[in-house]
This record gives sequence, structure tokens and C-alpha cells, in this order.
Amino acid sequence: MNDVSTNSPSSRRGRPRSVERRRAVLDAAAELALSSASLPTVDAIATRAGVSRTTLYKWWPSAAAVLLEGLLERFHASIEFDDAMPVREALTAQVDALVRLLRDTPAGGLIRQLMAASMADAGTATALLDQWMEPRRQAALHHLERGVAAGEIRPDADADLVVDALFAPAYHRLVWGHAPLDDDLAETVCTLVWPAIAVATPRPAADPAAPPAPDRGDHA
Repeated sequence: MNDVSTNSPSSRRGRPRSVERRRAVLDAAAELALSSASLPTVDAIATRAGVSRTTLYKWWPSAAAVLLEGLLERFHASIEFDDAMPVREALTAQVDALVRLLRDTPAGGLIRQLMAASMADAGTATALLDQWMEPRRQAALHHLERGVAAGEIRPDADADLVVDALFAPAYHRLVWGHAPLDDDLAETVCTLVWPAIAVATPRPAADPAAPPAPDRGDHA
């Protein structure tokens, strides 16, 4: 008698259902938040997705965690930029995508609310870092690594600090509102940061056949 394979249809039957339910929860959280511009509760997300609170808590520790994962998936295009793009262009495009996301969609107000809530709730702070900040940071770090490998970026540049410098102005303006999230903000920020990390362009070697430069010193 042949052994029953662990890859038989009966053994895989539960997996698609779990994936389907998880997708339903992520979609419900994102849709509720974006349509109301407010943070949904666990009960509201579970009801919208057609699952129980217990099911939701099996996968996420809080409403903030599920919402941030849902927003990340909904706006994932704002992170991914092709490696065929020049490094500086890819970094500028990523910052610009964040600026437009925070300014032009309800996600900006939601992130601002979550940042405020994170001051008093460690779980929300962890969710913000893990589900929203870190994926963007890793994408930017990837492009910085490309720049180092290509000899465009100094290998001793503090990559984490560079990422902070690139993204901080957008979040700073989102929270305090002291200055607008302008169309040219990303280019302005990258213009400030790039010279500090770029490998200096070497001067062209002197042509040995060229006549010597005139002596401009004073003569007695």
C-alpha cells in the first residue's frame, strides 16, 4: 500500500482557505480605514472580513498591525523601483512616492494618527516600525548597496543614517505641518544628501604630451 502523500489534495485543503481569509482581513482593514480616514477597531475589521476576533488575533496582535500590513500591500508600488534605474534616481523616486502617498491619499492622515498613537502604545509603535517603516528602509538600503557595489557611493557612508535623512523630512512635515509636502521635496532632499555620500569624481589624468602649465609665480 502506498503512503498517503503530504501533498495530497486533502492535506492542502486548509491552506487556500487560510490565505483567502487573511487576504479578506487585510482588504477589510485597508478599505475601512481609507474610506473613513480613521483607525478601525478589531471588531469592525473582523465583521467586514467575515471572520471572528479569534481568527484575526491568530495572525495579528492588534488592529494597528493588521491595518499597517493592509496599507503596505495596498501601496506596495510606492516601494518597489527597478534596479535598472540609476541609484540616485531610484532613491529620489522612492522618496517622491512617499511624499505623494502621504499628501494625496488618506494614508497620510492614517499614518499621522498611528504615529500619535504610538507615543502611548508600544504595540502600535512596533507595528509602525515592522509593517510600514522597515520595508521602505530595506528597499532604500538595497539601492544604497547597489550604489556602493557600482562605486557610486562611499562604502563608509552610514547607510541607516542616510535613509533617516532621506525620509525624515516627509514625516516631519506630515506631523507638524510647518511646511508643505511639495512636488520638488524629494529632489531637494536627495540633492542635499547625495554629495555627502557620493564617491568624488576623479580628476582626469594629465596628458603627458601636453605642454607644461605656465609658471604663474612671481619672478625677481
